[in-house]
Amino acid sequence: MSNSETTNNIWQPDPSWDYYILWHSFLYVKAKIDAALSCIKDEEYAMPGVEIEIKKILEPASSKLIEIVDSLPEEEEEEDDEEE
Repeated sequence: MSNSETTNNIWQPDPSWDYYILWHSFLYVKAKIDAALSCIKDEEYAMPGVEIEIKKILEPASSKLIEIVDSLPEEEEEEDDEEE
């Protein structure tokens, strides 16, 4: 990844990197979490309106994270078990 650089203090991977799409998917989820944190940072007490807004922000991130996790391979079994 010799073509990587930093933009706005965020490392930017080379588009030819195998994990390029996954990297950007994680950034999307992180941005949603940051937005949800921003919603509550100045609130002293819990309020339903704030919680509804948080849910609206996080639902797409939750779906995306589940999609990412489901796309990753399962843990590999040890080869010894397969040979028996």
